[in-house]
Amino acid sequence: MKIVALAAWLAGIAVLSVGAQPGPTTIRGRVVAEDTDEPLANVRVAAPSSKFGAPVVLTDEEGRFALTVSPGTARLVVSKTGYGARDEALRSTIPAIDIRLQRGAAVSGRVVDESGDPVLGARVSVLRAASAPDDRGVATGTTDDRGEYRLASLAAADYVVVAVTLGGMTSISIGGNQVRVRGTQRAYYPGTSVRGDAQTLALEPGDDRPNIDFVVAGAESDEMFGAIQLGRTARPAAAAPDAAATGIVRGRVVTTDGRPIPRAQVLLSLEHAPRYSVASPSDADGGFEFRDLPAGSYSLRAAKTGYGPVAASDASRAASPNFGLPSIAVTLREGETRERVDITLPRWGTLSGHVLDERGDPLQGARVQVLQMRYDAGRQQLAPAGSPALSDDLGRYRLHSLPPGSYVVTATCGDVLSVDLPGYAASYYPGTPEAREAQLVPVALAQDVVGIDMLLSRTRTARISGQLVNAAGEHALGGSLTLTTSQRSTSLANLPVGARVQPDGQFEFTNVPPGQYIIRSDRGRPNEWTEGEFGTLPVSVDGTDAADLVLHTSLGSRIHGQITFDTKDLSSRPAASSIQIVPTPVDFDLAPHNVARADIHTDWSFDIAGVNGPRRLQLVRAPAGWGLEDVRVTGISVIDRPLAFGRSEQSLRDVEVVLTDRVSELKGTVTDDDKQPVVGSMVVVFSTDRDRWYPGSRFFGVATSAGGGVFTLAGLPFGTYYAAAVARPLAEGEDAWQDQAFLDTILPRASTVVLREDQKQTLDLRVSTR
Repeated sequence: MKIVALAAWLAGIAVLSVGAQPGPTTIRGRVVAEDTDEPLANVRVAAPSSKFGAPVVLTDEEGRFALTVSPGTARLVVSKTGYGARDEALRSTIPAIDIRLQRGAAVSGRVVDESGDPVLGARVSVLRAASAPDDRGVATGTTDDRGEYRLASLAAADYVVVAVTLGGMTSISIGGNQVRVRGTQRAYYPGTSVRGDAQTLALEPGDDRPNIDFVVAGAESDEMFGAIQLGRTARPAAAAPDAAATGIVRGRVVTTDGRPIPRAQVLLSLEHAPRYSVASPSDADGGFEFRDLPAGSYSLRAAKTGYGPVAASDASRAASPNFGLPSIAVTLREGETRERVDITLPRWGTLSGHVLDERGDPLQGARVQVLQMRYDAGRQQLAPAGSPALSDDLGRYRLHSLPPGSYVVTATCGDVLSVDLPGYAASYYPGTPEAREAQLVPVALAQDVVGIDMLLSRTRTARISGQLVNAAGEHALGGSLTLTTSQRSTSLANLPVGARVQPDGQFEFTNVPPGQYIIRSDRGRPNEWTEGEFGTLPVSVDGTDAADLVLHTSLGSRIHGQITFDTKDLSSRPAASSIQIVPTPVDFDLAPHNVARADIHTDWSFDIAGVNGPRRLQLVRAPAGWGLEDVRVTGISVIDRPLAFGRSEQSLRDVEVVLTDRVSELKGTVTDDDKQPVVGSMVVVFSTDRDRWYPGSRFFGVATSAGGGVFTLAGLPFGTYYAAAVARPLAEGEDAWQDQAFLDTILPRASTVVLREDQKQTLDLRVSTR
């Protein structure tokens, strides 16, 4: 689901005119609630400006504030969760300002399709009734998995409400080609496509209007399963021109406990040509039917909001994934009717609670996210594990479609993706600023976890600002500019934050808590063998603003080389397309996330461009029976050696990568405690030399046991290795086994084996599955 970070409560605006000022002026004032005269704490008071560094303060317990503004400042923006707008004109000189905020109004409701099913990700906006047709709205939000939305902190005024949803596929012409795209539909409350016919809602201070509902025919949820619509109008083609289209496939879509799932999207595709597909919704009893099908091999899958892909119970009849999702294999003979081809979808979990400030008041616009430990950029760290959600004016949030697992829950209120509140750092459930102290929240299949309340506390944060300068020495913006946690940091959390950037390359990051960071500018790869213009700048934050920084980007170094072969058969050569050579980063802080791979030419020369930071040239993919023998620069072996890149004079032109077919092979079986073969076990092989334990090391190998528990691993260099079997893949990701801490855990039960060039070894391993 897409999150629209809109800060609806910023609609609470008091416009305060101040006269011409000869120099910086400190504006002092007090903010109270108009209905009770009670002082309001934690009210955001800001002087908006097109320039960076606009001052922002929060009121104290007495509702007082002091804000120093630059000459020419003409207005202040005053806002607080649950309060609406008030405009107050000022005389030219005012020693103190009293601001009275009215209670905000709210509208809420649901967006459903014609069958009554919730529409996820519908964009709902509140527009001023008298605004222009292109008005973006006073407040905008998106619906959750129940189709629900709430827009609040609205000033007293007349409004209309509009919902924008995704519709079916339409064809448009681009450059002479017909391209299928998903259209959008606009519906105004109470149910019209014409704005002039919309009902006007006259909202008074404190009004709460529920049941502002929309029923939109043909509306579709905005989610990953939307790709299923790609096949709606295509009919599977016959395998042979004269084949009869007489086959039938029938079945039901059900939950793991056998209950029907009505109105799930079901897609039947030709196994090796998924673009030839036919889609159909399941009926009220979960049933579906596909008729007039030619003989062939098909894959079948289904999707519905809040449910996962095909359940593990169907794995024995799984087909090749289509659109990245598992599916069920269906083989259909001519004229055959296949009955009871049922699809089981597991209902995933939800997690909900409130976000509160240190006073126990609700915070609107806080961004709540679940995290899980992942192995990335050479280490274990917490990474996003689901779509985020924004809290409403009651502080409520809801996360949905969570696979079973244990999660760290975090909330932020103040980064550039949410409401800009100064002095609030990320908080981790149950209310700690340290990710290491977070409490794991387990979510089971089909479980609705409630009461996960997040408490945000004030802390000393800083502003980071500076100038981006490209390789040509120009002040300009290009590509992405993000702030990430440094690899040298002890923090487990790494949630990249984008910068506010102006066209001349000036940038700022606000509300940065203490820590070690890397500012990263990356234009991305223009092609597979060229890394784009790139630059990094380390920043240490201790609560003090870091200003006037300069981040220079570089075009990087070039690598030109030749692939040669040391073979038993001089006429033997692998296919170039089966070889992949990569400059693997040694320091992930100094390299882009998406590194280049060599462009291999027909004469076996290769090129790589735009390389920055220390790298090792590695063979990351090779055909069976081939391995890396050596890497030489001007005839000197540099295999496994970090090489420095970044400047043009650090480019290399005389690089030789030697491949050999004289490779080692390790073969064996994996059995359980009862000496029965284990299929699907992960076999990890790693050097006994700890100096060779680094990400992507060629002294690492991994294989999966197949039928009969048999595994094969070829191409490891000469040396002594540990080998161990792990019952199942690691939840932290497919490369998590490379983490040194994990390797230490399997050492006690690892076997030792010596591998020699061009020799085969046999090793049987035991794994406990109990």
